[in-house]
Amino acid sequence: MHIQNVPKTFNEMKQWAEDYEKRAMYPSEQTHELAETTMALLLFYIPGVIKGFLKRILIAIMDDRLRAAMMYPEQPAWLHLYINGFVAVRRFLLRNFFLPRYNPVLYTQQEKNKFGRYNINYTDNEVDIFLHLLILAVVLAF
Repeated sequence: MHIQNVPKTFNEMKQWAEDYEKRAMYPSEQTHELAETTMALLLFYIPGVIKGFLKRILIAIMDDRLRAAMMYPEQPAWLHLYINGFVAVRRFLLRNFFLPRYNPVLYTQQEKNKFGRYNINYTDNEVDIFLHLLILAVVLAF
């Protein structure tokens, strides 16, 4: 493939990614349209009553560069406090009241397949889990 100038360390890769984002992430109608389509996919199974609120939460958890590139407005400070409080409560509950896993989650097969590769056994969509927990928090708040 003749790829050149590949970063050798994590910090070099992080710096390369930040430089790329600064150069390539800019607001445009196509970017906003992609953001709206992605939001529609993430919120597809969410009840219509709380879709607007959860969309605002998703916008609030974006970093500033991504939010600006997707042409979304900055969210109010109280929403960031709500999210941070929710995550703090979740962290407290997980650390103090949930049992540890007895069996590890195997993300790949233990042996290579016939092509010499490891198949993925497990995928996890953290945003999906986060949204379900936020829905529960919103429902319990009312």
